[in-house]
Amino acid sequence: MLYANVVLGLPVDGPFDYLVPVDLEDKIVVGARVKVNFRNKKEVAYVVGLSLKTKIKKLKEILSLLDLAPVLDKNMLLLTEKLAQYYCCSWGEAIEAALPEGLRKAKEAKK
Repeated sequence: MLYANVVLGLPVDGPFDYLVPVDLEDKIVVGARVKVNFRNKKEVAYVVGLSLKTKIKKLKEILSLLDLAPVLDKNMLLLTEKLAQYYCCSWGEAIEAALPEGLRKAKEAKK
């Protein structure tokens, strides 16, 4: 089984573990956007890591993969993680602040 560590553009600490569906295991990559259920809402999340292990017993599945290629590279993920620590915001909020305008508008349109 494959697990994705994701962060959301919400003021919540993460990352959160989600189960990667079998049909997405060979497609999902770090830096891609995914759709997940979070607090009974469908939210856009950002994959910041992949793992074969988790300590969480009951996990929700990723609903869908929004990007076949990563929208965030390794350097951008490191930068946004540092920004989140410096500005005391969530990693997901830092990612959303750094996203190009086109991706931000696409996210708002999908809500």
